Amino acid sequence: MRVSTLFIGSSLLPLWIAQDQGYFARQGVNVELIWMQSTLSAQALLAGEVDVIFGTPQTMFAALTSKNPPPLAVIGAWASASEHWLVVHPAIRAVKELEGKALATSRPKSADHGYAVAILERFNVDPRRVTFLGAGGQGSRLLAVESGRASGSVFNRYYTLQLKKKGFPDLAKLERPDYPFPPSILFVRRDVLQSKRKALKALLAGMHQSVEKQKSDKELCLRLIRTNLRLQDQEIVEAAYEDGVTLSYPYFTERQFQVALDLMGKSTGENVNLPYKQIVDHSIVDEILKPAQQPR
Repeated sequence: MRVSTLFIGSSLLPLWIAQDQGYFARQGVNVELIWMQSTLSAQALLAGEVDVIFGTPQTMFAALTSKNPPPLAVIGAWASASEHWLVVHPAIRAVKELEGKALATSRPKSADHGYAVAILERFNVDPRRVTFLGAGGQGSRLLAVESGRASGSVFNRYYTLQLKKKGFPDLAKLERPDYPFPPSILFVRRDVLQSKRKALKALLAGMHQSVEKQKSDKELCLRLIRTNLRLQDQEIVEAAYEDGVTLSYPYFTERQFQVALDLMGKSTGENVNLPYKQIVDHSIVDEILKPAQQPR
């Protein structure tokens, strides 16, 4: 199985552990992890160059809103304890002060663009009165904020900590009890759902096993975070670990689905309406966990 990940972050721990501990191999599947930008990942999936995409839902939902949507399905979801904070220049004291200033995003209409819009709207700031600057991934956005090119951006927990240690305040958090961050989901083409069903089942089973290991072996998680994210500061490594803790799996709930659609609408500026039951297929998960078992 060729699995394309839409990001490189500690939420990939279920995949890293399964590879490191040989869980995929024991299930009888060889998994190759490939990091690609979201647009390239979508093209690769549709072209059959990768079998699975693992990442935030909004990217692939965009393909499903086209006039001729491709036959895609979500087969599982892994929700981490990831937090996303609006971090700003020390001169900014309130979200309202961002009016007329620039916020860094990875690119126009990206997922993190939607995160920023959601936070601004909560504080009654019209996003149209803020300039959004395409700056790339979190590392590049961090540099944009540090240099003053942007007045702020939305970062995960451990990038937020890196900036806070340098005096940049975190003004607001995206996640709330009633607004959970969308999980990373597994997207496949429907023909692959049938033609490679055994391999997909092995992939999901290996990831399921790795989460149990994640719960019991923190040192393994810290080692994989240091290796894959190239982090050395122990406090930041610990923050990355906390960000990557798996909260729920492997079902993609309707509430998570609706929050993902809401965030997508905020990033695109358009209302998005997609049918949950036509997109989400939990049949493989059910085969592994038994139909009577409820989401964890």
